[in-house]
Amino acid sequence: MSVDYDNPNPITVKIVEDTTKEKRPEELRVAHRTIVLTATNPYLQVAGFDPALKMIRMNILDNPIVLCKSISQASDQNNTTGTMTAPNGRIMPIGIDYVIPGPDEMWISTNTYPTRVGITYVRCI
Repeated sequence: MSVDYDNPNPITVKIVEDTTKEKRPEELRVAHRTIVLTATNPYLQVAGFDPALKMIRMNILDNPIVLCKSISQASDQNNTTGTMTAPNGRIMPIGIDYVIPGPDEMWISTNTYPTRVGITYVRCI
């Protein structure tokens, strides 16, 4: 029997799933952070796009903030100076525990300093 190495015969492969192997259950991982916004840093990225991010819990401790979707929105002068009469984003008053679902990018900004914001990240791995 001769073997033609230039034109080998294809081999049929059948992939069979291992049904005895259990699928790993989803696990939640939690991380905590306190952000301090100051006059030199009036806006900050809270989260980048992360498909594993299930939600962010946020509590504003000192002064109202503006929740934004991009750096250009967060750095808008309507958010970082004056009285925030026309904020570019969602204004969030103090003392409320916010739950924000989803994996999207998120920024915050303020015009009163210092402003502390407590954040809890919940990721599914």
